[in-house]
Formats: sequence, structure tokens, C-alpha cells
Amino acid sequence: MISNETAPRRRTAAGWSAMAGGLIMAGLGVSQAVQPFDTNPLVLGLEHLTLGLLAVSLILLVPGLIALARHGGRAALVGAATVSVGHVLLAFGATSSNLHGKDYPWFVFVAIPANLAMLAGGIVMAVSLWRTGHVPRLVTAILPLLWLFEIILSQLGGSLVAGVYWLVVGRMFVAGTADRRLAATG
Repeated sequence: MISNETAPRRRTAAGWSAMAGGLIMAGLGVSQAVQPFDTNPLVLGLEHLTLGLLAVSLILLVPGLIALARHGGRAALVGAATVSVGHVLLAFGATSSNLHGKDYPWFVFVAIPANLAMLAGGIVMAVSLWRTGHVPRLVTAILPLLWLFEIILSQLGGSLVAGVYWLVVGRMFVAGTADRRLAATG
């Protein structure tokens, strides 16, 4: 699927972006794992930084999603676009809540579609990547679980798992190992 000579360069940039997003997400995971569980609807103190970094990490992961999907079929690209829309919606919602100091009443109308997009898109992307076999099976198998770690288990430190995942995937692109595997199989 390497369509032209700039494709490896784009994947390298996507790899650095994914690693930056993964590093932020891993840091958030560690931070949230050591903080007490938060049920207060107000955004206070360190939570401003947490929400800001979450939004940044979600946006930084978009190029990695697209680069990873390019190793699958058309369905993988559709799945990656769907997950990316979820990331952008969630980043928008988190930023809005951060600036407002609490969730707006309309937040649920952004969060639910964002979460569904991330989950459904991750599943579609993983199935397509699994079928092509151009991505290591472990990378493919974990992909649909990222939503669980990034969102549901985030206050327990689940973002650490998602962050490590993106650090590994980003490193594959930067090192060119994903491209060599693709060239060898395709």
C-alpha cells in the first residue's frame, strides 16, 4: 500500500505524532492512577491540565490511526476516520468542559456519539487489519480495546495502557518496521 515515495515520510511524521500522543496519554494514566477517584462535576486544579492534555493527546493520535489503517483495506480507513471523528468530538467536549469549569448540558450529545465512534471504528479497523495480516496480530487485537482504556478505565490509570500501545505503534512507523513488514507481505 505504499503508493508513492512520500508515504514512508508521512508515516514517520504520523509515528512521531502517535508517540507524542501516546507519551501524553501514558503520563495521564500514571497521574490518574495515583489520584483519588473523582466524582465532582466541577473542573478544579490539576483537572484543567488533565483535560487539556487529554484533548491534545486525542488529536495527536489521529495521524497514527490513519497511518495504521493504511495497512488494511478500505474498511480500515473508514474505521480510522470514524475513530478520528470520535477523538475530535471528545477533544472538543473536553476543551469546552475545561474552559467552562464543568460539562455543558449538551456535553452528553457530544460524548455519546464520540464514544460510539471510537468503539465502532476501532472494531471495524481491527477486523480489516486482522484480515489483511499486514500488522502484527497483537497490535490489531488491542486496537478495539483502546476505547475501554482511554475512556472507561481512564480514572483508574487505563490511559497508561493506551499510551504504551501508541508509543509502540508510533515507534514502528518511525523505525520503518511497519513499512518493511508491509513490503514483505504485499
